[in-house]
Amino acid sequence: MDLRHFLSVLRVRWRFIVTTIGLGMLVTVGFTLAVPPTFESDASVFISPPNNGIQDSYGASVTASQRAQSYANLAVGGDVLQQAAERLGNGATAAKLAEQVSTSVTTNTLLLQVNARADSAQEAQDIATVMCDEIVRMVKNIETPGDEALSAPIIARVAGKPTYNAKAVSPNIPLNIATGLALSILAGIGGAVVRDLLDSSIKDTEDIEEITGSSPMGTLPFDPAVADHPLGGDDAGSPISEAFRVLRTNLQFSSLDAKRQTIVVTSSVPNEGKTFVATNLAIAMAKGGRSVLLIDADMRNPNVAKLLGLENSVGVITVLLGRASLEQATQSHVSGVHFLATGPQPPNPAEVLDTQAMRDLLGRVKENYDVVIVDAPPLLPVADAAILLTEVDGTLLLTRYGSTHREQLRLAVNRIEAVGGKLIGTVLNWTPKRGAGTYGYGYGYGYGYGYGSLPQPTADMSRKERKAAERAAEGRRRR
Repeated sequence: MDLRHFLSVLRVRWRFIVTTIGLGMLVTVGFTLAVPPTFESDASVFISPPNNGIQDSYGASVTASQRAQSYANLAVGGDVLQQAAERLGNGATAAKLAEQVSTSVTTNTLLLQVNARADSAQEAQDIATVMCDEIVRMVKNIETPGDEALSAPIIARVAGKPTYNAKAVSPNIPLNIATGLALSILAGIGGAVVRDLLDSSIKDTEDIEEITGSSPMGTLPFDPAVADHPLGGDDAGSPISEAFRVLRTNLQFSSLDAKRQTIVVTSSVPNEGKTFVATNLAIAMAKGGRSVLLIDADMRNPNVAKLLGLENSVGVITVLLGRASLEQATQSHVSGVHFLATGPQPPNPAEVLDTQAMRDLLGRVKENYDVVIVDAPPLLPVADAAILLTEVDGTLLLTRYGSTHREQLRLAVNRIEAVGGKLIGTVLNWTPKRGAGTYGYGYGYGYGYGYGSLPQPTADMSRKERKAAERAAEGRRRR
């Protein structure tokens, strides 16, 4: 992952990062508030030889220094803590004091430091006071010789009153907040990167080129106006109209020697916008001065008639059954596109498509129109589209940005090759505003004019995009 990719991931997944940071800070604040405050008191016990003028002062000091660490260890032993607990009362126990008291010896000194922690400043000072008294008592008992006429070689004295600190030493709110913020930022960025690495969806034209061997024939950008005007190819000034003109030109250049073209428009899986693309591509072709027939061959989920505002009760099935001629079943749209609907829904669409009558029908329409565009079901869920591939000049395969997985696209390409079909190109649909080839969430259109369930507004959409998707969803429910 290079720097550009990394920055793109941060830009695209900023909502995830912000959410993670927000949750992390909530946890940090909650933890900080849940931890009871702790107060601290410090005291010092001076370990030294008695100043009687008889002993070697240097040697006595060395001896006291050597014993000081031993006294520090003994101070947190059971006997001393037990005596201190009994003096403190209030439910104090030796085990509890062991968690509240620590001792150490200051380097190169004769000072034994006592640190006491408690739930209140007064309690911490009381514990430190009692502990110092018990340490002095312990040293006296250990150092007093059997002959009381002789003085103890080492004595202990409390060096001042234990401190009283009214400010809690923990929790350290600034430190906790800073630490929580740092960890939340790392978790957010790390999670965003991991999600991107684990995301196998198509997010770049290079992904398509790697699988299919060629760059997409067209990329369709998001246009919020499509929610209210789904026939974007019929609006000469819209960005989506320009995108379809580019796709139309690329398709024409893909077969310069062919006077007529028969194209199946399909996708790997449902909800990739194939019906929207097939319909608008047909309109763009008709605007280019060619005679165009659009056939809805998705007999499991026909949607072209709804998109064009035409009738779906008469169509392919009606012609195959001999109840109407091809001319009678063909409808005209104001855009100049001729349309052949599915007709009554058959119980066995795959068997209907795999008949000689269907092949004869495709042969007839090839002779009557410059361009025949067939809206077929997705390749992977059903076999319908694969049956049609050998009867047409080529397949235009739809891929939805940020949704179609690489393996799904690979399987779809393999399916086309397995039946002897020809992949003339791919279209990257639902591309982000910044254009294909960048990392980001793709938003697009189709708004249910595809195959299967209606795509729902998501949290990744901007406010404008969400409203557009909601309007489209409401319009679909009313229909």
